[in-house]
Amino acid sequence: MQTLLKLFSKIKTFINMNNCDKLDIIKAFIYMGYFRAFILFIPFNKLRKRMGKIKVESPDEVEQTDYIKAKRMASIINIVAPKTPWESKCLVQALTAQKMLKKQGISTTLYLGVKKDENNQMIAHAWTRCGNYFVTGGSNRHGYAVVAKFAS
Repeated sequence: MQTLLKLFSKIKTFINMNNCDKLDIIKAFIYMGYFRAFILFIPFNKLRKRMGKIKVESPDEVEQTDYIKAKRMASIINIVAPKTPWESKCLVQALTAQKMLKKQGISTTLYLGVKKDENNQMIAHAWTRCGNYFVTGGSNRHGYAVVAKFAS
């Protein structure tokens, strides 16, 4: 019963949102599913071609309106990612942010990094930057060596 009440509460919250937010939440959900499937079933070389210009970075500064849109996108991705029935970890989130901001004409850079954990195992991380704002994954980027970057 408690779960059902939570579900109705979330549905009510969604219904009370403005239409622009609803649409972007739905788009983010769809893109996250698309990119998750792409990561699972398509070779990375094909995905890499969709990530933008390799070894290129977007500008360090963007217009204030672009920062506002990037922060809004970060909020939407943070809302949607934990609620997908599939894993929507850093790469899925970074690709989604990059795609949705590109559709709005906002340039971003997607970074891929690696480091070794305490067990000497290689771990990877992805994050997206717009201007000097990290849209996704930026708070966890420290300690990772950037192995690739893609500008959109």
